[in-house]
Amino acid sequence: MVKMVETEVECCKIISKDVENATVIEGSPELGLIGNIVGWLLVEELKMEEIGHIESKFFPPLAVLYRGVAIHPFRIYSADDVVLFLSDFVVPPNVTYDMTNAIVEWMKKNNSKELITLNSIAVRQKSNGVAAAANSLEGLKRLGELDLPILPFGNINGLSGTLLTRTIASDIPASCLFAEVLNQYPDPRAAASVVDVLNRMLNIEVNSEPLLKEAEEIESRLKELAQAVQGEGESPAYS
Repeated sequence: MVKMVETEVECCKIISKDVENATVIEGSPELGLIGNIVGWLLVEELKMEEIGHIESKFFPPLAVLYRGVAIHPFRIYSADDVVLFLSDFVVPPNVTYDMTNAIVEWMKKNNSKELITLNSIAVRQKSNGVAAAANSLEGLKRLGELDLPILPFGNINGLSGTLLTRTIASDIPASCLFAEVLNQYPDPRAAASVVDVLNRMLNIEVNSEPLLKEAEEIESRLKELAQAVQGEGESPAYS
């Protein structure tokens, strides 16, 4: 039986197996639900094993149903040399700092190679590109070698921003990938762009086609809805 190890800070507790020398990916449902969508695809495509979860009395009263089974809303998965911290809710701001410290402590204990956090950026017109930022000049150089545009200015919200700054003190390389989104609604096409970048960064092969298919179905339904609304808005002709 594998021993479950606890990492606890003031208001959060990580209960998980240890996985050393891994790349850690953090995904949570910010604008466009990018981190959450990408995270679930990684779980399915890489056949990741659930190795633990995070607990806090400040989390919303929530359980997630997965194939009919109730699971923790903030879980930890692992496959090969990748560990995924995946949340199905927006982490409350009053918990973010302590949770970040818990994740960084877990990474230090497990000699994690690097952190990649997933986020999004609102744009007026999409090019389906992915921008990036890092916590060091060396990290920016690596992102540049991948031909990723660097986000020069702005604020990074949620866990992403705090993780980028807290990893600096622990000398852990960290980067953030930003998908382009138009609004707050789920955007599988933007998430697919992030998956393609992760494939290049980590030398993995995750198929993004399911997300593109889902995006096409959503776009088709929206088009039908728009046409229906337009039809209802037309005034009847009278002779």
